Amino acid sequence: MVPNPSPTPTSPKWRPDTLKLKSRQRTTMDLYILRHGKAEPYGGKYPADHLRPLMPKGRKRTKLSVKGMKSVDVNVDLIVSSPILRARQTAEIVHEGLGLKNPIEFSDSLASGSVTGVMSAIQAYYSYDGVMLVGHEPTLSELISTMSSGLYHVAFNLKPGGLCKLRVNTARIAQSATIEWFLPPKLLAAMG
Repeated sequence: MVPNPSPTPTSPKWRPDTLKLKSRQRTTMDLYILRHGKAEPYGGKYPADHLRPLMPKGRKRTKLSVKGMKSVDVNVDLIVSSPILRARQTAEIVHEGLGLKNPIEFSDSLASGSVTGVMSAIQAYYSYDGVMLVGHEPTLSELISTMSSGLYHVAFNLKPGGLCKLRVNTARIAQSATIEWFLPPKLLAAMG
């Protein structure tokens, strides 16, 4: 008799929590979720949403927030950002301020609004100890909700420049994270 093989993603019994890890594979990672800084308003000078840059106030607060990140020991190996201008600018400020060596990676999934797309993309970064995602609402709040509770609609309000730290169990995706902390932008900047 042939033993039953482990479920695979194409089999009907497969679920993310049935994924088996190799014994030496990392089982947790820190995932930092950062909403882009305060951006210029939509319309008028910026008729397309993707063209909106950070406001001078958004740049300044993001720089202060980097100092706050250092005070709470944010440990990031890699930043993955939405390619949209305001997120890209935020990622660049944080990258420079934290003195990271790995170049910023850009992921269309962070711009698309698809939580499942972002969750799939995160799996490519499980080899890192700490990864920061820079993106947009409501996707980021829905991501925090889904990863921590399995439900996308648990109410979180990640304001521009707000940061959340998740401890992620890399053996599965949904309901795999513990919220370590959630810092609003004013508090994060004041800590710097």
